Amino acid sequence: MADAAKAPVVEEVKNCPACKKPMKRARRFYRNGAYYCNNNCFKKVQATAVKAAQDAKAAAEQSEEQPKA
Repeated sequence: MADAAKAPVVEEVKNCPACKKPMKRARRFYRNGAYYCNNNCFKKVQATAVKAAQDAKAAAEQSEEQPKA
């Protein structure tokens, strides 16, 4: 009897990692372990990740070129 009195489970509203809009259950785009609101947001996050990796690599190469005193 106690099981019947429980409230129905409501899905937690999550936001898109790229644009921060709340996503509806019917309109989700799942890629690489995260939900996005559409393919454009997924591509935007991928582009920023690639740019950040390139910047980190350039900074590492630049620090290697400087002589260590």
